[in-house]
Amino acid sequence: MTFLQHSPKAFLLAVCVVALLFSCNNSAEEQQEQNVAAADSITTNESITQEDSVLFFENKADAWLDLSLKNSGQAWNRFKLDEFWYEDSIAATPFKPAADFYKNYAPLLKWSPDSAYVLDIGSYGKVLVKDKTGQIKIEDGEVDSKASLIDAKANTTQQLLFLGAGGTIIDGKWLNANQFSLLSAFDENNDQKPDTVLWVVDVKENFYRKYRLQ
Repeated sequence: MTFLQHSPKAFLLAVCVVALLFSCNNSAEEQQEQNVAAADSITTNESITQEDSVLFFENKADAWLDLSLKNSGQAWNRFKLDEFWYEDSIAATPFKPAADFYKNYAPLLKWSPDSAYVLDIGSYGKVLVKDKTGQIKIEDGEVDSKASLIDAKANTTQQLLFLGAGGTIIDGKWLNANQFSLLSAFDENNDQKPDTVLWVVDVKENFYRKYRLQ
C-alpha cells in the first residue's frame, strides 16, 4: 500500500491541494478574460468618442452645445460616453399631419440637411392655442416627452426616444444627413436630480450613443 492509502487524512489533503491549484488556475484565467474584456470596452468607448468628437467639431455642433447649455465653451469635453447600442429595427407608423403641422410646430421640427427627414423634438403632447392677437402658440399638454423621426415623403414616423415624464428635450441638431444629436435633461433614476444627457443617433444604422455631462 502507498502512503496515501495508509493515511486517509493525507489523501484528503492531497485532493484539497489539487482542487485549490485547479481553482486558482481557473480564477487566474477568468480574471485575465475579464481584464481583456475591460480593455476592449475602454478601447471601443475611446474610439466611438473620438469619432463623435470629429463629427461634432466638423459640423460646429460644439458651438451649438455651448449655446444650448449657456456655457462659456468646451462643453463637449465634459460629456462622457455612458453607453451605446444598436436597435434591430424601429417600427414606422403612418403619419397624417394636419395641414398646418409643419408651420405651426416649426420651432420643434429640425429638417435634415438633405430634407429627407424631420427630427421632431417635441410636438408630442403639445397643444396649439391662439393668443389675444390671433397668433398660434405652442403650450405644454402631456407631461411625457419623446423624439420622433418623420419621413415627410413617405408620410411615416418612427419613435426614436421616449423619455417619459422624467425627461425634457432641450434642443436637437443634425450633424449630417444621417446623424443627429439631442440634448436633454433626464431624471433616469427618479430621484429629482436630472442629469444632462446628450444622445447621438445614426438613423440609418439605428446606432445610439448616450453621453452624460460630468
